[in-house]
Amino acid sequence: REAANLYLQQKAEAETSLASQDVLYDFWRSRLGGLKDEVFEVAYLDAGYRLIRNGVERLEEGTTDRAAVYPRRVMEAALRRKAAILVFAHNHTNGNVNPSEQDKLLTKALVLAATTIHIKVYDHVIVSKNEVFSFRKEGLL
Repeated sequence: REAANLYLQQKAEAETSLASQDVLYDFWRSRLGGLKDEVFEVAYLDAGYRLIRNGVERLEEGTTDRAAVYPRRVMEAALRRKAAILVFAHNHTNGNVNPSEQDKLLTKALVLAATTIHIKVYDHVIVSKNEVFSFRKEGLL
């Protein structure tokens, strides 16, 4: 699994634009869909929606139903990497990919923080083993 994730990340860094929703969904479902604990990751992209080298960072790893994420920490990492675009992703271990109220509030806080420093948030994706929820696709971004 680790080898497959590394391969997909390196392939995405080398050539793939994550602007395609199908590529984006497959990427996150492969990375996070089968995990037993909830994790929150960020993809740091350049202006062409390509993954910056070593451009995926696991910011938090939580319990079976929660991971703590701090917008300040996310933005500090984005500035260090000189990212133009961010994609947030986390998994729901119970299989239900519908966002909680906490997920919605966190997304709003992250978008506000990114906007103030002129970084675009492309999407926030919630995945399970077989499903994906996209804040962008559902009109919540």
